[in-house]
Amino acid sequence: MPASDQPASIDQLIGDRLGRAIREARSERKLSMRALATTAEISQPFLSQIESGQTMPSLITLYRIANALDMSPSALLPADPDPEVVHVSRAADARWVPVSEAPDTAHTRVIHAGVTSLQEYLVRPGERVGDWFESDGEVVHYVIEGSLALEIEGLGVWELSEGDAIAHPGALRNRWQSRGDGSARVALIYTAGS
Repeated sequence: MPASDQPASIDQLIGDRLGRAIREARSERKLSMRALATTAEISQPFLSQIESGQTMPSLITLYRIANALDMSPSALLPADPDPEVVHVSRAADARWVPVSEAPDTAHTRVIHAGVTSLQEYLVRPGERVGDWFESDGEVVHYVIEGSLALEIEGLGVWELSEGDAIAHPGALRNRWQSRGDGSARVALIYTAGS
């Protein structure tokens, strides 16, 4: 993550990807930076700045570089960058909700929902998570704090403590409950099936 904790600008993404494409094409052709710069009629330091994404070449310079690499300029241009490929979830934005309507139910919050989803569960002493769970895809349970017993129907019960994880196909019916006197916090990572 950039030091500013902000996504890079579209211009920066394009510059980085263009520079990487030029550097990779040059490396594939086993050309030194000096040789490419000479053939493209630009200085080696300027080429270095382009390859590192520090500066953008003009259209004429891009054509010169592409010609020196014996390729079309469009082959060096990156596809449209999608600034939405990075998703940041802030703790303050995720609301805790009851797992069920029962008065002694645990609470959960959705941290991220997508092809891969992340939910956090908080199970206080005496609270229940619910009955059997099953889904398509794959499920990973990661114990953040406390301990719990996870039962997979017909396969067994696993005692998990802080830092432990268990993964299994979502189609395996499972249920779990907190162990001990303290609360348990569990991250449930779910990847949808195809």
